[in-house]
Amino acid sequence: MIGNYRNLLWVIPVGIIAAGPLWKGYAAQFLKPRGGYDAVAERAYQEQSQDFVMDDVLITFTTEGVQTWTIKAEQAQTGKTDREIHMIDVDALYNKKDESPISITSKNGKYHMDDQHLTLIDDVVIIKPLQYEEMYSDLLHYYDTTKMLISPGHVEIKGPKFNLKGGRMDYDVSTGGYDFNDRVEVVL
Repeated sequence: MIGNYRNLLWVIPVGIIAAGPLWKGYAAQFLKPRGGYDAVAERAYQEQSQDFVMDDVLITFTTEGVQTWTIKAEQAQTGKTDREIHMIDVDALYNKKDESPISITSKNGKYHMDDQHLTLIDDVVIIKPLQYEEMYSDLLHYYDTTKMLISPGHVEIKGPKFNLKGGRMDYDVSTGGYDFNDRVEVVL
């Protein structure tokens, strides 16, 4: 028989390799990963993991290093995608350089990050405090790229010396110009 233990150490690895075809299949099956990669489940997990609901939210926007919008909401959450924010009880303040701020309130709002589009819904009130003007509407859109406030429905503006009722209104925030597309009624 084998008289030297050193020779025995060489026989063990050679025996394991020689018997490999007998045990290799069982070892491979045992070590194979269970489950599989499910792309749909992975995408759903990533989409779900980016959803949020927050209370007492403050959002600020800057243009050329100057803070232009401050938006406070009692609650904010993601919309259909993580690039859309839904807000409840919105108070917004628009600051334009060398002019008085414009205060805007509404019950609900949405902000689309991709096209920088703010939508305010339900009981929208815009207040220009130095001009003592207030505007009332049910829906208001603000497009940051064009600096336009658009109210597609009925609009009512009250000032110290006039009351105005009209249809669709476009307001250019950068120039302060109004444009009404439907019938306008003014009481001086």
